[in-house]
Amino acid sequence: RNEPNEKAVVSTQSTGAEKTSDNETEIAADDLTTDEPELPETTSISVTSKLLKKWQAGLEKYSLPTWKQLVRAFQAAVVTAKGDEPESDMKYTIVDPDIVNKVIMICLEHTSEVLSHHLGDNPTSSSKWNRVKVSLKSYLNSLTELLGLLTSNDVLCAVMRHCKAMLPYYAAFSRLMKKFVKSHVAVWGSKAELSRVVAFTCLQAVVKKIPTFLEDILKKMYVEYTKCSKMMNPKTRDNIMLMRNSLVEMFKINPSITYTTGFLYIRQLAVTLRSVIVNKKEIESVYNWQYINCVHVWVSVLSDCDACLQPLIFPLIQVMMGVIKLHSSPCFFPLHLHTIRLMLHLAAATNKHIPLVHSLLGTLDFCATINKAPATKPVDLTCVLRVTKGYKKTKAYQDGIFDLTYELLLNYISQLSQSISFPEVSFPVTVWLKKFKKKCNNPKYNSQMKQLLEKMEVVSRDLTEKRSSVSFTPKDLDKVTEWESALPESALTKYFNTWIKIHRSVQSANQSAEQEGEEDEEEDGEEEIGSGESEVEEDEPAPPPKKKTKKSKKLKTKDTDGANGPQNVNGEPSESSSPDKKKKKKKKKGKEKAVTVDEGSEFVDNGDIVEDIVLSD
Repeated sequence: RNEPNEKAVVSTQSTGAEKTSDNETEIAADDLTTDEPELPETTSISVTSKLLKKWQAGLEKYSLPTWKQLVRAFQAAVVTAKGDEPESDMKYTIVDPDIVNKVIMICLEHTSEVLSHHLGDNPTSSSKWNRVKVSLKSYLNSLTELLGLLTSNDVLCAVMRHCKAMLPYYAAFSRLMKKFVKSHVAVWGSKAELSRVVAFTCLQAVVKKIPTFLEDILKKMYVEYTKCSKMMNPKTRDNIMLMRNSLVEMFKINPSITYTTGFLYIRQLAVTLRSVIVNKKEIESVYNWQYINCVHVWVSVLSDCDACLQPLIFPLIQVMMGVIKLHSSPCFFPLHLHTIRLMLHLAAATNKHIPLVHSLLGTLDFCATINKAPATKPVDLTCVLRVTKGYKKTKAYQDGIFDLTYELLLNYISQLSQSISFPEVSFPVTVWLKKFKKKCNNPKYNSQMKQLLEKMEVVSRDLTEKRSSVSFTPKDLDKVTEWESALPESALTKYFNTWIKIHRSVQSANQSAEQEGEEDEEEDGEEEIGSGESEVEEDEPAPPPKKKTKKSKKLKTKDTDGANGPQNVNGEPSESSSPDKKKKKKKKKGKEKAVTVDEGSEFVDNGDIVEDIVLSD
């Protein structure tokens, strides 16, 4: 009775053996198609230099299985760079930082070549796409995460250039494409200048490859720009200018999308201004660098725009006029002048007339009376929006406001000097300037106003003589435009260009002199700190002074040698360090007050003095 059952058991064992033999042949066949045998997921292999050389040799032959193994090692490298613990299902682990760098460099060097060899120009239509899809998605995800971990500028630029080469493969995955845009916008707003430029070129390549991403990229870049433009000082000014110029270039790609985006954000600026007008306690929400820099972006966009963007010019001008009228205190004159400069740039680029005489002349009224406050160090008004009530009464602030206002007034009148209506437009300005000369007691201001009045009278006389012989009327706008375009460069325009060159050269010279003075003060302070030790040890002789230089003339030895005092090279007592003169020096130092700028506000900066630049780029 048991024999049939034993036969059945033997038959089942034989069939099981046949199945296991078939499975072994399938595994062996799979081993032949891959460069490395598949190991259980629970085990992990430590990547070594020997294994990397083996993979590199396979990649030179465009081996796709080798590239898949390298992708898994690349995932481990990114996990190591993050500082996280490796997951249990990871095949490879990397501990050595040098191995991490080598894995990344091998991927950057060979990945695009291997994929282009197997997938061609159109990856999704290739017959091998399904075999590569999972590994490629994993690689692109890890590559995007790597961008946020790198600190070296050179490596970051190399990775971004590789990402740009991988754009055809990013385009196949919409979610990864959004991560690509987000990571590159973050680099564009936070890293070094070269990294910002490379990130911007990658974003431009995305727009060319997938035009539908333009609107999303513009919004992300604008939001990132607003985050990075909250503070303006000599260190951040160049970065903000770079971001603004690159953002303007992106807005020029598609005017229709620019119109919808511009309408949205200019309306947002107007709504913020309206809420402040209703409740003036929240004036800081408008009088800050973030708001002014946002206005500056749209001035740059609309200065060189198509006809479809022309309707946005008038709302933007109304916003800027509202900003000036919001608060008339002299403490906010720097902000008013920044806004007037933007309007002058917009008027010159779009051939629009913006009435700015009242704002400019009202600022000059502040300079008519001489301030008798103690002398202070001047502030770079290009990086300041407001000053304190104490500093507004100083002579340095008055001189800075007068120079900026005079420059803007010259710019405004020189633009009008090419108009046929200049004699009538300039008449009220001439009357006001003559009153200013009688009221002002500053000879420097009066001499500059005298030169301006003379140039205005010359231009008015010339235009009156030329237009007396014309045959058209003011209604003939085409003929008026043609007549104005034929006019040569006026004397006011020549005077303005010459004045700007001289003013910039003098300002740069003063800036270099002040920087040298600051360096001298730092070195003087270091030597004074060292001299304090010699005052404790009375028996120690004073060290001999250094060779005579420009710096050593300012420096006086402060070491003491008991009752004898400091000595010079000949061993004679120094006269410069007497106690009476020390007291005088202390009094002089006490008179020198620091620049009092309101440090409590978020948008005020009292940085170092740098060259005054035109904000209109």
